[in-house]
Amino acid sequence: MFFDAKVINKQFKSLLKKIKDFDKIVIYRHEMPDFDAFGTQMGLYYWIKDNFPLKEVHYVGDSHRTFVPDLFPEPQALDESWYDQNEHLAIVVDTATVDRIADRHIEKAKYVIKLDHHINVDHYANEEIVYDKFAAASELLALFVMAQPRKYIVSQDAARAFYIGIIGDTGRFQYQDVSPMTLRLAADLLATGIDKTEIYNQMYKSSLRQLNFLKFVLNNYKVSEKGTCYYVLTDEDLKRLDIEVTEGKLHINTFRNVEGVTSVVSVTEDKAKGEWRVSLRSAHKVIVNVAQQFNGGGHEYAAGAKLKSLDDLPALIKALDEAE
Repeated sequence: MFFDAKVINKQFKSLLKKIKDFDKIVIYRHEMPDFDAFGTQMGLYYWIKDNFPLKEVHYVGDSHRTFVPDLFPEPQALDESWYDQNEHLAIVVDTATVDRIADRHIEKAKYVIKLDHHINVDHYANEEIVYDKFAAASELLALFVMAQPRKYIVSQDAARAFYIGIIGDTGRFQYQDVSPMTLRLAADLLATGIDKTEIYNQMYKSSLRQLNFLKFVLNNYKVSEKGTCYYVLTDEDLKRLDIEVTEGKLHINTFRNVEGVTSVVSVTEDKAKGEWRVSLRSAHKVIVNVAQQFNGGGHEYAAGAKLKSLDDLPALIKALDEAE
């Protein structure tokens, strides 16, 4: 086991106590959300509301064109005055560094808890429950809710959200960090009666717009001599393809298990922020150290980074080529 059961049980008791202590709670997650960020946030939201219906609980952050409203509801937006007038608990899920939090009002919270499965490089919270060997943040929170006494219910809404998060961050149980516990928790979530066929249909449905995007990627990807596969999306490309910045990495896993490819990179221009968003994936090569060299981080085989200019792309490719 990659964690101490006594330690994590103590942490879970503390988390439950903090949830009980506060009447107002705001759940945050990272910007440009993926399945796990949304799933962890909404799963925890539903679990708290199901078991503590009188509490005022909010879920905040940016929206997502593909996920909302079919998989998750539109995120809430709170007025600045709400944060000023309400003493509240901030719970931040699936977010390694403070600069990636989608709604940055945690400085106005009375108490901040970080729940995450990334390498813990930024200690921005009062309390941290961080385990970087968990396959997904949703797995960590699923363990939390399943470990509670039977008087606390796990509804289908909560189970569905956590299940989506686990499926998303494990590539349907394909990736290296899937453990026996991952599968047991997924089974426990399915046992609540959620419809896995409906979930898969919603998660992986496509459109002609996305098909045209895939066509562009297949026509424009490049592979270095040492097997680093990459594609670049400029702001002009995004507009022509009707693709948002958040969708730039949509087809990165298309190349993940291609013979001869050692790592995959998607590079998407974010003109509003004056930077290029980078997603990194690999089936076998550890790439997180490269991500950290380029203003990013993440997991051993799945990470993100940022470039100020495309002039930095050759250096990124070279670093990935040389990574072991």
